[in-house]
Amino acid sequence: MKIGTLSSKTGFGIHTIRYYEKQGLIKKPEKDESGHRSYDLMDVDVLNWVSCMKNSGMSLSEIKKYTKAFYENEHMLCVAFLEEHLGKLQIQKNNIDHYIEVTKNKIYRFKNA
Repeated sequence: MKIGTLSSKTGFGIHTIRYYEKQGLIKKPEKDESGHRSYDLMDVDVLNWVSCMKNSGMSLSEIKKYTKAFYENEHMLCVAFLEEHLGKLQIQKNNIDHYIEVTKNKIYRFKNA
């Protein structure tokens, strides 16, 4: 598939996809007969996962390490990265749950003062 199709399937702009290629977050695509980048479904999956990791707070440098391990079939290294990230997400979730409860209590107090 061409970069425009990849963009529409992932929600990433063409410039972002090219930036991620240059940064090594995704592999360099093959080129078709006319010299255009040619992507496959694995690229869609990887970019969707990059989006998930980025949106959940993983830094681009960490994402790059993860995708490098992924492309090199280093499954245990991928698991280690994801377990570490999951631990950070769990801490964030617990903190957010606490802040929600504190805010609810504050609202309750204001309403019942």
